Amino acid sequence: MQQRPIEVDIDVYRFIEGKRTSFAQSHNDILRVIAGLTPAVSSNDKVGIDSSAGLAWTGKGVSLPHGTKLRMNYNGKTHHGEIFNGAWHIEGGIYRSPSAAAGGVARSKQGRPVSLDGWSYWETQTPHSTRWKPIAELRTKSNT
Repeated sequence: MQQRPIEVDIDVYRFIEGKRTSFAQSHNDILRVIAGLTPAVSSNDKVGIDSSAGLAWTGKGVSLPHGTKLRMNYNGKTHHGEIFNGAWHIEGGIYRSPSAAAGGVARSKQGRPVSLDGWSYWETQTPHSTRWKPIAELRTKSNT
């Protein structure tokens, strides 16, 4: 992919840095997420989903490999996303936990943001699997 430099002032730079979810994330990756674009794929990236091609997400004893599909039903709407390089990429946003992702996309019937325990709502489908599993089932008893 061809890239071109752009100049930004310090406030814009700080804004972009504030959206960073990992040190592996480039400024271009951050801006693509903010703009609602799909993650860029370089010619060096593998074609298709390969769990070794990116970082897994880990939290509360659960590890979800890169490429894991995510879905959540709330208030009659289904939200979709994917684990990409160790972060939850959901409908244009990047989150670090199931609850942050749920709160980032779910809305009340009046359209206001809500606070949810994402462990109760998200389902996962790992690469090379056809089954959806509630993420809560993946937690170990000692981590609940």
